[in-house]
Amino acid sequence: MQADRILELRNLTTEFATSEGVAKAVDGLNLHVGKGETLAVVGESGCGKSVTALSILRLVPAPPGRIAGGEIILDGRDLLKLSDLEMRAVRGKEVSMIFQEPMTSLNPVFTIGRQIIEAIVLHEKLSRRAARARAIEMLDLVRLPDPQRRIDDYPHRLSGGMRQRVMIAMALCCRPKLLIADEPTTALDVTIQSQILDLLRSLQREFHMGLMLITHDLGVVAETAQRVVVMYAGRKVEEAPVRGIFASPKHPYTQGLLEATPHAPKAAGTKRRKLNEIPGVVPSLFDMPLGCAFAPRCGRAVEQCRRERPADAALAPGHRAACFVAQAEAR
Repeated sequence: MQADRILELRNLTTEFATSEGVAKAVDGLNLHVGKGETLAVVGESGCGKSVTALSILRLVPAPPGRIAGGEIILDGRDLLKLSDLEMRAVRGKEVSMIFQEPMTSLNPVFTIGRQIIEAIVLHEKLSRRAARARAIEMLDLVRLPDPQRRIDDYPHRLSGGMRQRVMIAMALCCRPKLLIADEPTTALDVTIQSQILDLLRSLQREFHMGLMLITHDLGVVAETAQRVVVMYAGRKVEEAPVRGIFASPKHPYTQGLLEATPHAPKAAGTKRRKLNEIPGVVPSLFDMPLGCAFAPRCGRAVEQCRRERPADAALAPGHRAACFVAQAEAR
């Protein structure tokens, strides 16, 4: 593992056994997050983004799910080789996660303060008085109004934006090395979304932690990330710096995502460009195509795409794609 990488996934495979068969929700995924870096993981719903996050935390429900292979290297240690007890010490302390719907992630019968304090006491071995002081400090850090009073509120008394700030405070209370944010702004209005993203960026700089941002919103990616991994049907199809993805996307699926993204008019009197949808539907994980998973929806597919699964290959410095057509064009 390179010294500047806080997380590295090597050939990660996570599958679910059902009555219809075995579905590979994550299929041979390779990616890394650098220290202090923001990596965005994007793709349609069901592409494996959230299962990847749960796999890193070893929270895949078993049964029916299981991590079938690969390595999850966090700061030099393979998390798949840790015992359950050792893994509990890692969660919250070394790697934390912000879920997309804070109302279902926060326990409605406990105050927000109690929930943050429990995490601090578990990992930091502080007294409850010291942990309460740390919790107030964290609520102030995430800009929750009047934290000394709000710490004794129940989740239902807070707005959606406030609850998301509480989730961020809870995730960061033990200064983790890696933060995973799963659609952290989906349920919020546009103004609050911007505030939460600004907050995450400033806290990341302060703590110098790696940030893995899971999203389907390419506008959020452009604002926040340094690198992007694009997933489709459980597989990585493209990886590049943010500028490379937006300026010169290589994989037809990435191109389709960008063409389907709304853009505001740049000047008064200009028209919005027409959005192009990606034809067809995502293949069933129980009936994946023989070759490239995107081939049945791809207007540029050749016969090789339908017969063989393309390997991930470098096309330019820092830019990779699993696409026979893109690889041929790059030669």
